[in-house]
Amino acid sequence: MDYVIIGGDERFVHLARLLSEKGMRVGAIGRAPHEGVASWAQALAAAQNIVVNCPPNARDVDVTLEEILGLARPDARVFACGPRHPQESDGRLIDLWADESLILENARLTAEGAAASAMRAGTRCLRGMSCLVIGYGRIGQALTEILVALNARVTVASRLPEHRSRAAERGAVAVETAALDAALPGHKLIVNTAPSPVLDAAALSRADGDAMLIDLASPPYGIDLHAAWALGLRAWREPGLPGRYCPHSAAQALLAAMDRAVEEGGARHE
Repeated sequence: MDYVIIGGDERFVHLARLLSEKGMRVGAIGRAPHEGVASWAQALAAAQNIVVNCPPNARDVDVTLEEILGLARPDARVFACGPRHPQESDGRLIDLWADESLILENARLTAEGAAASAMRAGTRCLRGMSCLVIGYGRIGQALTEILVALNARVTVASRLPEHRSRAAERGAVAVETAALDAALPGHKLIVNTAPSPVLDAAALSRADGDAMLIDLASPPYGIDLHAAWALGLRAWREPGLPGRYCPHSAAQALLAAMDRAVEEGGARHE
């Protein structure tokens, strides 16, 4: 078998289809409809390439990355998809999350999904809306670009002076994260991208009652959802947006990163 794909969300179903369209023999473990694996242990031992979500999250299959590496053939490529996995020293493990182009594309897809989530949940268009973006990393930058392009009134809160300068150059108002409490009133869409607690009960009490709050951060998250709900605010998390909002595009980004890794490392399987 050319590829075995283990676990993951809907983007991995689309990845299997994209590989199949290229003429590859593809089996999947813990995902439908591309199961095609009678014995997953045998499939791993025979596969030339293995694509694994980290952690695997394979339905009805309890397997760790260490076990996958133990079963994989010595010359197999193991593409790890996710920011959290152990380091492996024999050269088989390819960390796709070390590909900056993939990370940037995922940030763009996440930002687009966040904008779509806000439009679906709200009753106002984003054009002319006062929006607050907390954090100006890859996702914060991509989201700011989208909101500014939609003619929203955007404020960016960031700790770093260089990020605030860059946000101002892109057409946003920039404030220090330390001044976040004072910046909350008047914003109808508040999106957090900072992976640290920035909006507690005291801060949230300053938000407009009809504001929407979306947390895009990874744990420990940035918005105290229980405090927001206690105040009657609409607040929610949006994890894994690329795999839920645009899985085909996310799969294309994964496949492009896999191709780049093969080109950089040299093709071992034809």
